[in-house]
Amino acid sequence: MSTDFVVTDGKLDTGLDSPESIAFHKDYVDMIKKCAAPSFANDNWYEFVDGISSGRTAMAIDSNMFGFWNDVAGKPASGKIAFAPPLHAPSATSFDSNIWIWALAMNAASEKKGTAWLFIPWATSKQVALKGALAGQLVNPPRTSTWQDDTWTKYASQPEFNNFVDSFKKTQDHAALAFTPRVGFGEAMNAWAVAMQKMVNGDDVETTLRALAEEIRTGL
Repeated sequence: MSTDFVVTDGKLDTGLDSPESIAFHKDYVDMIKKCAAPSFANDNWYEFVDGISSGRTAMAIDSNMFGFWNDVAGKPASGKIAFAPPLHAPSATSFDSNIWIWALAMNAASEKKGTAWLFIPWATSKQVALKGALAGQLVNPPRTSTWQDDTWTKYASQPEFNNFVDSFKKTQDHAALAFTPRVGFGEAMNAWAVAMQKMVNGDDVETTLRALAEEIRTGL
């Protein structure tokens, strides 16, 4: 199994140059070369979404919020996006799914902490989450209570959502934080993104990953 960071002899170390990581990245780079858009290196999440919603992109592995575009009038892919749990590695018996988390926070320098504090529990309440899901088509509501609401599940289980609810519920059992939260994670992630572009453009995968790992180690 390929991991971003590992603990070796009680010390934190990167796992990006492990044999498992090298094997994964060779497959990943090969897939990008064969399947991704030529604009891969410059594409952001917005281009990614546009590719799916416009029908130009055939497949994507991302969050369940893609369900939103199955109920948008005028979008070519509306009602045509199908869902399934992620695939797993050949050597694995099951799949893993990363949890991506957004959060609300209050700035310590806020001059209206009382108002901010009242807003946060309101904005994240069960009532607002359900209303957002139903009225605002918030298709990735984070609250369990929303997914247990009959009105929401009936809406999200419409035929044009193409296995959306079942896929979500099956994936939930395998969901966890797949990256190691630590100081400097952002810098390491950006360095990995640069290395990915180099490998896609032809640099040797193993050599590039070993250089990336050494760069990250200097910051540990």
